[in-house]
Amino acid sequence: MDQDPEVALDDMKEIINDFLIEADELIGSLDENLVALESAPGDLDLLNAIFRAAHTIKGTSSFLGFEQVTTLTHRMEDILNRLRKAELAVTPEIMDVLLQAVDVLKVLLGHVRNRTGQSVDIDDIIARLVAANDGTAVDSAVAPVPLTQAATESHGEQVLSVPDALAKATGVGQDAPAGNALSQTIRVDVNRLDALLNLTGELVLSRNSLAQTISSICKSGRLDDAGELLSRSVAGLNYITGELQLAVMKMRMQPIGKVFSKFPRLVRDLARDLGKDIELTIEGETTELDKSVIEAIGDPLVHLVRNSCDHGIETSDERTALGKPAGGHVVLSASREGSYMIIRVIDDGRGLDAAAIRAKAVERQMISEADAARLTDREVYSFIFAAGFSTAKQITDVSGRGVGMDVVRTNIEKLNGLIELDSNLGFGTTVTFKLPLTLAILQGLLIESDQEVYILPLSSVNEVVRTENASVHYVNQRPVMRLRDEIIPLINLGRILRRNPAGFTLVEKPYVVVVALADRKLGIMIDRFVGQEEVVIKSLGAYLGATTGVAGATILGDGRIRLIIDLAGLFHLASDLR
Repeated sequence: MDQDPEVALDDMKEIINDFLIEADELIGSLDENLVALESAPGDLDLLNAIFRAAHTIKGTSSFLGFEQVTTLTHRMEDILNRLRKAELAVTPEIMDVLLQAVDVLKVLLGHVRNRTGQSVDIDDIIARLVAANDGTAVDSAVAPVPLTQAATESHGEQVLSVPDALAKATGVGQDAPAGNALSQTIRVDVNRLDALLNLTGELVLSRNSLAQTISSICKSGRLDDAGELLSRSVAGLNYITGELQLAVMKMRMQPIGKVFSKFPRLVRDLARDLGKDIELTIEGETTELDKSVIEAIGDPLVHLVRNSCDHGIETSDERTALGKPAGGHVVLSASREGSYMIIRVIDDGRGLDAAAIRAKAVERQMISEADAARLTDREVYSFIFAAGFSTAKQITDVSGRGVGMDVVRTNIEKLNGLIELDSNLGFGTTVTFKLPLTLAILQGLLIESDQEVYILPLSSVNEVVRTENASVHYVNQRPVMRLRDEIIPLINLGRILRRNPAGFTLVEKPYVVVVALADRKLGIMIDRFVGQEEVVIKSLGAYLGATTGVAGATILGDGRIRLIIDLAGLFHLASDLR
């Protein structure tokens, strides 16, 4: 009996989707391994792994009828096969062509994924691959099509649509490539994980409520022996809930290596474009982060690494003249400290010139010359995060437009993360991110201000200072605190959230909580500390959800609803009132 065409088509779509997921993983490995091969041309195991990846993509694309993908990977395979046999030597020119072919391959697979029916003119890159395989001068071949053009133009034959792919796949005598061995993993839609995490959050709230209720009953003396049994049961529930919560959060965790893996290729291409010798070292790539955090840190890291390569690392001649090794060094590292992720980008280049940054800030009228002279170097470094700020003498394709570090700060602020800059002129720069491991459930510090209890993300709390020990002054009629040679603005939390025009008026309170966001700090004056609790962020809904300064709300163990402070919004309110 013939299969229902609609069912067959659905099956074919699933096969194509599986192919695209596998192809994405293989292309990621190709990018990484090709860059590694250039540094270790004699590594036969690495070369074989690259060949197998290209061969797998070629075989599956041929089976599904994606002819351009098949043709391109076949030509790549020809070169890789000759490299395996030592008939060709690994040279920068050959690696350029192979990496450009991988870029075109990404565009072709993008058309397949979007089912646009378009194809790319691959004649140019095929000509370069053929020239490389023949051992002729690669530069004599036609230049490759830029990816922006390849992604938007349609030439030549069309990539087969899903129905065409179905017809090709049901043909007789076509052998599918050998699949991978059975894996111990299963792909799950991220929305299902989000729903499971949300239910786990509800369970955490119920556990907190139950624990507080039992504690209150036991303290009142209304339970005798039963109270002891209930307390044990609650302790067991608390342990199981904690383990379940950890297990669910781990489901959303991904190794940061998924982000780090693209940087060897990025640094390699930048070094070639800039004419520099740059080595990249990656550390801690197996450290895991929540999926949402992983997705958000990609752009900031790209900007920082590009800055290190362009602004930071000097040319070989300059480094030699300064008594440095001819090759520059960039380190990208990740480590876990408690419930935080620490990411560092370190280079041994020029370092930040505080004098040049100070002069540029004065030139742009961001600060007066007298005030700028009083700032420490670390305070001066914060100017580079301002929109449009750049000390580059000329604009290049890599940098100079003053948008990079602004993007870095914006993205890190969204994650309630911190940025620290440390630089030594002539010896290099270190940029450090401190990020929460997950955004769904957070450790909160409960504080009281003007008879209202609020929750601050504990990851952003820098320190607590008693008001009597603080040196409080007024600058432009606004209260500030001097703490270890650092000037920190002060706010009254309750008033500023109520948009009170007198929100900056200093009201004597016993404590100041110093919070940090990206590179900025703010002092919040409070009446007392209520405690610390693990809280689940709940949305305020469409009507209240856009309230500046409030990230959401949570239900405490006693059943009361408390607001969770959004530090990015709070800093915005503070700057508006200045």
